[in-house]
Amino acid sequence: MMDQGICRLASNDLAELQALDAATNAHPWSTAGWQSSLAGDLCLGWRASGQLQGFAVCQLLAGEAELLLIAVTPEHQRQGIASKLFQALGSELDTRQVERIFLEVRASNAPARACYERHGFRECGRRKNYYPAAAGREDAILYALERRASEEPQ
Repeated sequence: MMDQGICRLASNDLAELQALDAATNAHPWSTAGWQSSLAGDLCLGWRASGQLQGFAVCQLLAGEAELLLIAVTPEHQRQGIASKLFQALGSELDTRQVERIFLEVRASNAPARACYERHGFRECGRRKNYYPAAAGREDAILYALERRASEEPQ
């Protein structure tokens, strides 16, 4: 097994995924949600020293994709792991000729929003009162990344 790098995630990674999700997400996914994504979505991880340090989950649709979740362990944030995950996702999406990626994020999540914007995502909408929050509900900010799909070989 590779000591460090991008890997495809599978059902045997479920416990590590759930632990990382719980450490980074106020509303972690259910076991059933994770099992469904592992079976049908593009799930990539970053491993180093045998530890899952980050993951990205992307749902593929005809010519488009939705980034459902991306996370890095708190102790490994700001070390370029999210960038490595975005790069690996981009390569995968190129092979599938995906032209557009969408995502949504809590309006209050400034670090995530800054990360998405650094990676070329642009705000394209808002869902009012979408997320549960401590003081009621919170808006979701919608982002899109327009990509040029890989060109056909000549």
